Amino acid sequence: MIEEIKDLLQSFLAPQLEGIRGDIRALDAKLDGKIESVDARIAALDMKIASLDVKMDAKIGILDTKIGTMDMKVESFRREFLSELRRVEETLSINFVRLEQKVDISLGSMAEKMDLFRREMLAEIKAASK
Repeated sequence: MIEEIKDLLQSFLAPQLEGIRGDIRALDAKLDGKIESVDARIAALDMKIASLDVKMDAKIGILDTKIGTMDMKVESFRREFLSELRRVEETLSINFVRLEQKVDISLGSMAEKMDLFRREMLAEIKAASK
C-alpha cells in the first residue's frame, strides 16, 4: 500500500515538479536575458558618460586656455595703463613746475611794481606836503 501511494504521488507529483522546474528554467533564462539587456544598457550609458567626460575635459581645457589668454591681455593692458599714467603724471609734474615758476616770476614782478609804485606815491606825498 505504501508502495502504491508512493507510486501514485510520484506519478502525480513528478510531472508537476518537472513542469515547475521547466517554468523555473524558463524564468531563469528570461531573467538572464533581462540582466544582459540591463548590463548592455549600463555599458552604453558608461560609454556615453565617458564620451561626455572627454568632451567636457576638452571644453574645460579650451576655457582654461581662453582664460589664460584673457589674463595675459588684462595684465598687458594694466601695465600699459600704469605706464601711461606715470607718463601723464610726469608731464603734469613738469607743467606744474613750469607754471609755478611763471607764477613766482609774475608775483616777483608784481611785488617790484608795487614797491616802485609805493615809493613814487611816497615821493609825491612828500613833495605835496612841502
